[in-house]
Parts: sequence; C-alpha cells; structure tokens
Amino acid sequence: MRHKILYLLFISIMFSHSSAFSNDFEFSGYARVIGGYLDEKDVEYKGYEDSIKFSPSSLIGLQGEYQFNNNWSATAQVLLRSDNTTASDNSGLEWLYLTYTPTDNIQIKLGKLRTPFFTLSDFSDVGFAYPWINPPQQVYDTYLFKTFNGIDAVYKFGAESLDVTLEGYYGEESGEIGIGTLKTGFEVDNLLGFIGKINIENLEFRVSRYNGNIKLDIEEIKQLENVLNDLNFTRSANSVQTQGRAHAEQFGIVYDNLDYFFRGEWVRIKTDLGIVPIIQSYYLTAGVNYAPFTYHLTFADSDVDIRSPENEIPLGIDADLDRLAYGYNSIFEDSTPDSLKTWTIGVRWDVLPNLALKAEFSALEGNNVKDSFFVTPENSNFDKKASLYLIGLDWVF
Repeated sequence: MRHKILYLLFISIMFSHSSAFSNDFEFSGYARVIGGYLDEKDVEYKGYEDSIKFSPSSLIGLQGEYQFNNNWSATAQVLLRSDNTTASDNSGLEWLYLTYTPTDNIQIKLGKLRTPFFTLSDFSDVGFAYPWINPPQQVYDTYLFKTFNGIDAVYKFGAESLDVTLEGYYGEESGEIGIGTLKTGFEVDNLLGFIGKINIENLEFRVSRYNGNIKLDIEEIKQLENVLNDLNFTRSANSVQTQGRAHAEQFGIVYDNLDYFFRGEWVRIKTDLGIVPIIQSYYLTAGVNYAPFTYHLTFADSDVDIRSPENEIPLGIDADLDRLAYGYNSIFEDSTPDSLKTWTIGVRWDVLPNLALKAEFSALEGNNVKDSFFVTPENSNFDKKASLYLIGLDWVF
C-alpha cells in the first residue's frame, strides 16, 4: 500500500512541473496522504483499526481544463483512491463537463458534475481547502450520491459588501450506495435542485433543496414485495417498496475574518421508501488562525428516525409465515443508517503556500442504533466508544 501511495505522489510530481501545457490548456491537481489509528481492538471504523493505516482516505486528483474561447471550456477530473472498497468511492472519472459563460454573471455546465448538496461538495476531496483532515462524516458520508449527469446553471449578482448566488441543477444518476448494511444499486431521475447563497463581507449563508425519483435495485426486496402482495399483506408490501420520491434539505453558515472562524451545516434526508429511515445530521466548528497554524474544535451528530414495520404477518401459525416475518423485519434492521456523536480537536500547519500538515484527535460515541459506523465481530460487547488519531498531508499543485 505504501508503494501505491508513493506511485500516486510520483505521478503528481511529474505533472506539477508543467502547470500549463499551452495557452489554452491548464493542468492542476491535489493529493493527500492520511494515516489513522483506532484505539480499540477487533473493531474497525471507516477502514481504521488498532494499527496505523494509510489507505482509507489517501488519494490523488488530476484535473485538466481546455479553454476553447472566452465563452466555452471543457473540464475533466480523474480521482485515484488508495482504497476502493466503498462502492461510492471508486477511482475513475470524477468530472467531465462543458462550461458556457455568456456573461460575467452567468455560468452553465453540462455533463458529469459534482452534485452540489453541501457547502463543500465541489471540493470535499481537496483536503487543503478546509481545516479538518476529513469533513465531518455525519453530514458528508450519508447515502447521497456525489456526482450526477445533467445541467447546472449559476447566476451571481451583488453590491459593494453583498454577493448573492442562485443555482439550479437538473439531471439523473445511477450507481451503488450503502444504506446501513444494505448495499444496493440505484437510479435517480428527474433530479431537481435549487441553491441560494448570500455573502455579507465575512459571513456566508447557504440553503439548498433537491427532489428526485429514486429506484433501488434490490432483487430480494422486490421478490418479498411480490410475495406479500400475493398473500394480501398489502401494508407490509407497500412499506418495502423500492421506488419513490427522495428529498434533501441543507443549511450552512460560514464566518471567517482570518483571525478566527465558525462553520456549521445541517442536512435532512427523507424518502417515500419505508425501508429508508429519515436522517438529520449537523456539525459545528470553531477555530482560530495563528499563521502558519490553525486550531479547531468540532462537534458532529447524526440522528436517525427509524420507521416501524407494519407487522401484518402473524407469528406461530405456520413455519413459512414465520420465516417470511423474519425476512421482512430483518430488512428494516439492515437498512438502519449509522448514528454517531463526535468531538474532534485538530491542528493544521501550513508548511508551504500549497502544502499543509494536519493532526486530529476524535472521541467517537455511537448511539444505540445498529453499528454506528463501527465494524465489530458478532456477539461483541463493544460499547461503541473509541478514540481515533489521524495525521495527514494535503497538497495542491
């Protein structure tokens, strides 16, 4: 794994010696090497264990942009991750889109785009752009998809101390996501989102909302739905439907006067699917800047509203019905997303204008819902409390 990371860094060094191949083409990129240690034996958290590991979050991104003329450009970005165990975080083509800029106030993008759900969506993989080693996972590691195929339009206007940005996007996406321990293919169409952002000097407010039609590709659940309908357990069948509407709402605030800063973000995700619980997550961050050092403290939390099964299936009458009831109830248990509280304290050292070293300590406390992002052996007495130590290097070029 160390050789793989060194190889990725070697590629970035080779490219960084030529920031512009021509007057019309520009190349840039970013890289990060993250090491972590979890102080709990036989427990895994986001790929970290009780030995130092560098694979879960280390990556390199390479981006090229070609300017056809004053109005049109094309952008492509490839992301190479050292760990591809998560379906939604595979290496490969991350962005590929055309940009049309008819005026200074209007920008339109068309192609494969980063989905702008959150404040940091456009650069959530660029560790150099924010104080933490990783953005608070309670918000940024939900089952929302990171990219989509479609169109995005931005309109900006403002005055001397006020800037307003209005953004809308429309498209579709398919791929794989995880909902609790359920891993499923998905399709989303008629994805429609709106974003409003106001900047008043050092203060920024951001609100966003999206809606879309979602379809989960879980053959076992589809078969279960058909069986329940055949047996006239219609309420139970409706509760395991794999198609419906999805909604997400977000609010963010950022204040930064160069001496100290404050960040907060809240998100609520809800679908029409009974097997997908409602999630509310947020984080609050405060920090101070003593150049070249930055110190920060963050609290993050995720709350899960679990939907109750219909329980129409009688027990103790027939063995087949008992097995059917067990399979029905287990779907709701497996689809329960993780819930976790985290306190994180960290320091960032800007060694160079484009290079930062970071260190963090996080106290993790899982709620009484499923595994709380932890992976534990069966029949484990783990109390869902642990400490995570991270060190990182972030580089842009």
